[in-house]
Amino acid sequence: MLVPNTFVEPLDMPFSRRGSYLFFANDNGGVNQYSSAHLWLCTARIRPTDRNANSVLSPVKFRQVGLELIDNGMPQKCVIDTTPYEITLRSVKGSVSFCIGDPGYAVGKSTDGLALRLTPPMGMGGKCSAVDLLDGSWKIQFGNYWMLFTAIRGTIRYGAGPFIELMPDDEGGFEIVCEESLVEPKKRDVYWSYDESLKAVKKDYDSFEASLDPHCIPKYAARAREALWTLWGLSVVPDGTSIYKRPMIKMMRALFDEAFSWQHAMHSYFLCHNLPLAWQLLLSCFDDQDSTGKIGDALSYLGRGEPTKPPVQGVGLLYLMDHFDLTQMPGEELEFLYDGLVKWTEYHLNYRDLDHDGLYENQSPVETGWEDATYFRVGFPQAAPDMNAYLALQEEAIGRLGRLLGKPDDECANWEKRSRDTVEKIIEKLWTKDGWTAVNIVTGERSQATGLPLYCALLLGKRLPQEIIDRSIEIIFREPGFMTPFGLATEDTTSPFFRAEGWCSGGIATPIPALLVPALEYCGRPDLAKKIALQYLDLINDAGLFHMIDAIQGKKNGNRMMTLRGERELFNSGWTAGCFIFLARKYASTE
Repeated sequence: MLVPNTFVEPLDMPFSRRGSYLFFANDNGGVNQYSSAHLWLCTARIRPTDRNANSVLSPVKFRQVGLELIDNGMPQKCVIDTTPYEITLRSVKGSVSFCIGDPGYAVGKSTDGLALRLTPPMGMGGKCSAVDLLDGSWKIQFGNYWMLFTAIRGTIRYGAGPFIELMPDDEGGFEIVCEESLVEPKKRDVYWSYDESLKAVKKDYDSFEASLDPHCIPKYAARAREALWTLWGLSVVPDGTSIYKRPMIKMMRALFDEAFSWQHAMHSYFLCHNLPLAWQLLLSCFDDQDSTGKIGDALSYLGRGEPTKPPVQGVGLLYLMDHFDLTQMPGEELEFLYDGLVKWTEYHLNYRDLDHDGLYENQSPVETGWEDATYFRVGFPQAAPDMNAYLALQEEAIGRLGRLLGKPDDECANWEKRSRDTVEKIIEKLWTKDGWTAVNIVTGERSQATGLPLYCALLLGKRLPQEIIDRSIEIIFREPGFMTPFGLATEDTTSPFFRAEGWCSGGIATPIPALLVPALEYCGRPDLAKKIALQYLDLINDAGLFHMIDAIQGKKNGNRMMTLRGERELFNSGWTAGCFIFLARKYASTE
């Protein structure tokens, strides 16, 4: 019986490459074992009709074409193998390997005398929807885009069922190009061969890996390499067909196949040891800013999806200014960032400060990024300490960036004063002896202090009085409290609202270590920062690169929100992969 050999398990991270909208995946909820593995060619193009009024919770039917190895008309039982460069469907009779050398197309190759069956969705009358273009290529239409299949070796023909088959040539081999297009496709004059594609993709991945290698201790090395490959495979590049103007990193394949702006603020310090990349990731947050100053968060290749998220871009910028000399950056990019930050900050006070007290309020759970946090029970509009801490830091960042740019002293001083005033208001209105709380500004109802996201206000560090820092740390680390065998849960485990499998109502969620670890450093507690970082590294090392993990079992979550979209499990998260690289480099490096 065959046993799969995988660099990365395709059930955890579908196979793709930087800049490509094509990827390969196993069956939904399937297993990668002999007789149960099924390979699909997929697309990351999210069609306007699928986006369900711009909701990331809309159904995304990404498995487009089934791929099967055929021997004498019979499908073969297979396993799926992967390397960083190739994915292989392997049977006892032979195999076919695919790689994506050019981001626009994949190339498949076999020399074992087998055929390749391609099963697309059925057309009208239950027949195969593929169209023979009479030049060795076939096209299949999916909404507003196409896939084109071109036989470089072998011959494509209609099969006996609702499929087409690529038959081997007289020497028992075939080679096929699988191309995606947003316009009516036409066979190219020249394609890279499989070997050329393999050489190109190897060069691209190896250079990416070298630029971000955290050089971590052997304990974390394998997971770190998977994290780097995940980031590479989820990276988008400007190609003239998408909204993306700079490199960005998607959150996940299929389920959240968008680039989320607030995650890029974190990626800017996660990946700061490649400063040119980190800088572009931060700037990318402002490429789709609207006339109000608002930043749309979930960016599909076609446009803005989900609404805004918290203003953490200032957190990222302050980190870069604290660790690097940003005067080396192009002046026009520094000005672009300054203008974007000013508009983004003013947006919160013009459109989200309904009581005009200088603190902004969120108007829905989605705007917070925490979605199901328990303190939302007091309702909206709601002022929260962590959200306004981000705003205060952003105001400070504007002042510092202004001085770097040579802006007038009074302009910079005004932003710095606004930051100090915001911190004072946060303490006055949102701190209690029981801890940090959120407040519904209409009813005046105050939440319980049992949600860990509230304590990300510690990003303010020494800007807070020492007694507040000490009391906050006491609450975070008291037992049983937030601490679990796998690290900090997002909700106090003694709370009646605690859910171990929740996102921010009790599970272990990526943005907590992403924000709280640097916060503890800023508070003068590097010992606690390292403790939390190593706990999270150990958890991800064991459980995988998933952005939400059960706080009691230490396993990835396939929660209700995901299964509503047709997926039983989560895929690797670029968010988590970036956080893993950041923490491994900072707290477990061999350098």
